[in-house]
Amino acid sequence: MKRKCLSIILVMLVIVFTSQLLWATGKQEKKEVSKEGHPSTWIANRHIKGRIFLENDGELLPKDQVNNPVAQKIKEMTGITLTWRSTGYPNGLEELTMALASGDIPDVIVSYLDHSGRPEFPVLLKAAREGMFADIRPYLEKTKILSKYITDPNFASKDTRENIMLRKDFNGAIYFVHMNLLRSGIKDSERIHWRFGPWIREDIAKALNIGPKDIKTQDDLYNVLLRIKKGNFKDANGKAVYPLGPRLWGGYWISTVVRNYDFGNGTRFDVDSSGKVKYLLETDYAWKQVKFYRKLLEEGLIHPEYFTMDEVRCKENTLNGSFGVIPWSMARKLEYKVYNYIPFEMINYKGEQVVYEKEKPADKVWAISAKAKNPEEIVKFADFLASKEGKALWYYGLKGVDYTIKDGKYLFTPKWLEFTKTHPEQVKDVIPTFWGALLGSTWLNHKKDFGELWVGLNSDKEDNKLLLYDMNYGNPKFKYWKGTPAPSYLSKIPDVEFKLKPVLDEYRDIMAKAVYAKSDEEAKKILSDYLENLKKSGLDDFKKLLQDQYDKDPDSIAFYIDGTY
Repeated sequence: MKRKCLSIILVMLVIVFTSQLLWATGKQEKKEVSKEGHPSTWIANRHIKGRIFLENDGELLPKDQVNNPVAQKIKEMTGITLTWRSTGYPNGLEELTMALASGDIPDVIVSYLDHSGRPEFPVLLKAAREGMFADIRPYLEKTKILSKYITDPNFASKDTRENIMLRKDFNGAIYFVHMNLLRSGIKDSERIHWRFGPWIREDIAKALNIGPKDIKTQDDLYNVLLRIKKGNFKDANGKAVYPLGPRLWGGYWISTVVRNYDFGNGTRFDVDSSGKVKYLLETDYAWKQVKFYRKLLEEGLIHPEYFTMDEVRCKENTLNGSFGVIPWSMARKLEYKVYNYIPFEMINYKGEQVVYEKEKPADKVWAISAKAKNPEEIVKFADFLASKEGKALWYYGLKGVDYTIKDGKYLFTPKWLEFTKTHPEQVKDVIPTFWGALLGSTWLNHKKDFGELWVGLNSDKEDNKLLLYDMNYGNPKFKYWKGTPAPSYLSKIPDVEFKLKPVLDEYRDIMAKAVYAKSDEEAKKILSDYLENLKKSGLDDFKKLLQDQYDKDPDSIAFYIDGTY
């Protein structure tokens, strides 16, 4: 056993040495040097330890977080070594809750947080109020990039400013940095417009002569699913295709394929035609959703494990083209090698056929432990990673080795492009994009900084053709929503939040349970019982708060939000 372990260690050392020899060579540019002999970007000679609560994303980290070429270059420039711990726990929220409860957090943590209405935020907020995180405002104010969260009122959304970072109850302190914000003044042409769903297998759409705007309503979708079933289409293994299958990342209740009936979409709150705030189950839309799914299930138009299939099987089936239509995915060039799926947008309950996007999107949040030594060094390091110089490293690698610059456009070298094709599994071990993005991905305008909409677009247009094609398919119309998502207002009434939030979070399970009910009467009772439970938990008090806010400022609440939340 000892000999076996020693052999493994030696092999790893050879791999690391070979990687360094192969990629870390090349002409280096001269840098400004301080009086102490360090470059001007120097921060401190220290090791920052972080932990991520992002559900299995540890596989995106480099195998060696310390000795890969980019980490070594960043160490040379800043003095900082950064390592992330990921346990691979399947539920990020559960892991976060347990870690905070036990105090098992290192220098810095990263969590999901699209907006303050996500279930992670009450957990993070409680920890901040209990003194588990450092107040980083004094250090943010001294930075070049991250200070914009404070000084630029147009940089972040109202939700980011008022509910997450600059909360009044924090009395001036800042405990979180909300990540992946687009730069102020970014143009529409500088945004990546992800198409999330629904999607239809492209060859099936062509065989049935279905265009990008032809599936508008639930009736249209139902008729297409019928035609798919009658068309006797097969997957890559020669098996019959299920007309409608689950989302790419695992079975889940999702509203994209019932968009006609999705009052309030993901928030499930909206105002009716008379301006009165209502919850989805107080309208007839909830029953319409359940009834539609029950109809599909009864007629064999939907996979029976639509709401429960695990992620591994969902991905395997999707990549094999086993589903004619899927409700939720992303245009990803590497995932569709057998069958491509193309997007379509149904008319929503407001009668619009548009793609809604958040005007000021955000994704993930980081916080520094109150026990971390010299937290100002961590903030400085995050600011370096968020700078153009820092981003260039974890996006593109080493200049002259992995990429060159021509007319302001960043271009990967032929040698690197060849390596990405012959060793795709090792790309993250040489250019650790995910590793650097966890602290550095914000103040984003990739086109302005690097001359392309996303990494690699100019270097290999053929390889990115599918991604670009899917993004622009059907010439979609985009609209941007702003304001604070309705669930975020729950934090303003803590007593109600404590009781109501857990019940609101049961929504997807309740809806799926109603779909599988033995009869319509049983399904309706499940919905009515759930609504009664919501009312007992403070739904009417919360609606009154939303109504008062809406009457005062209709634009302050983002009722319309993407249907995945």
